[in-house]
Amino acid sequence: MGSWRGFFISFEGLDGAGKSTQVASLAASLRVRGHDVTVVSPSDTNLGEILHSFVLQHQRGPAVEPWAEALLFNAERAQLLHEIVRPALERGGVVVADRYADSTLAYQGGGRGLPIDELEALHRFACGDVWPDLTMYLRLPLQSAARRRRAQQLPLDRIETAPEEFHARVEAAFERQAAAHPERIVSVDADRPAMAVSREVEGIAIARLPAANRRRAAG
Repeated sequence: MGSWRGFFISFEGLDGAGKSTQVASLAASLRVRGHDVTVVSPSDTNLGEILHSFVLQHQRGPAVEPWAEALLFNAERAQLLHEIVRPALERGGVVVADRYADSTLAYQGGGRGLPIDELEALHRFACGDVWPDLTMYLRLPLQSAARRRRAQQLPLDRIETAPEEFHARVEAAFERQAAAHPERIVSVDADRPAMAVSREVEGIAIARLPAANRRRAAG
């Protein structure tokens, strides 16, 4: 958490959980209510675009070593914080992020088997220990997530095409994160029509937004 006037919301979950849809829906709803909303994803800086593309599309030669993968994701996050997230929060806006540090803990921690405490320490050092004020964990069963990814008929990246056991470990890691941080992470049943999920997400976000932020939007 930081000392800024704004409010930081992140969305997490398995690939296929509907994060991008819910990020866009919430951002639109908050803007209608008068909020200054900034939507971000990990690759929204020049550095992030380069690193994200390399990590997710790397197919040739030796596999990317898990710690190298974690370091690259933290590097793009640090740049995103510096360029976009912190300035938006400091001016009092609402930042809505499609993935943040919990994804590293789930994918590189749970999925790749790196120690969670060391990944958290890396986040503290690289990103100033900045965490969202609210995280929406879109909970979706593993089989449903895989079915949605296949139905999209889009090219899958190297993480999306990882074995089912990998995604099962990621799912378990997300569940542990949600259980460990109930004050920040709210689990939302994503195995429903998108509109139903959007209504619940909006209600949670509006209830959590600080009173000062709501007054600024109303005024």
